Amino acid sequence: MPRFETLPPLDGLIVLGAKLNSEGKPGRIARARLMHALALWQAQGGRPYLLLSGGPTALPGLMPVTEAGAMAAAARTWAEEHGGPALREHLDRRLILEEHSQSTQASAMHLLPVVLHLGLREVGLVSDSLHLRRALFLFRRHFRRHAITLHPLAAPGLVRHYWRQRRYFWLTRMVLRESAAWLKALTLHPFRRFGP
Repeated sequence: MPRFETLPPLDGLIVLGAKLNSEGKPGRIARARLMHALALWQAQGGRPYLLLSGGPTALPGLMPVTEAGAMAAAARTWAEEHGGPALREHLDRRLILEEHSQSTQASAMHLLPVVLHLGLREVGLVSDSLHLRRALFLFRRHFRRHAITLHPLAAPGLVRHYWRQRRYFWLTRMVLRESAAWLKALTLHPFRRFGP
């Protein structure tokens, strides 16, 4: 993964959603992705747009909530804690929510017109290390006809955390799920390479 200081000035950071917890807040994976994106955003002087992607989730006893909406609420809390109302207001001006997608492919499809409308050219793609390679493949497939450079930016530490906690079953489930998703992506578009 590139170091913060080696990244070019970014126009936007796409943050891919993940499962929410029982309280309707970002779970461990979604939170790790979001916190990594916020650190990158801050390192870039708060300049890039933050595009949060993730559709609705039904949770028992709660009003319907989206992954993007839950991440946005957590981002606003982070901004309030790290810079007060001024930082929160600035963050609000850079936040864009995509609240329809139920898959990575749908996120790529729904975010392309947003990225084009905003005229973004250098865009960071934020996910965890297990998911990021496939996400980059799918986004490049949708973005390849446009002058948009995607920078893969993996949130660190998730796999290490699960390994140190000896949550081997959970890790195995994550790997198997990602493998199945890769198989689906490659079956639909076999032996094709997209972009550099």
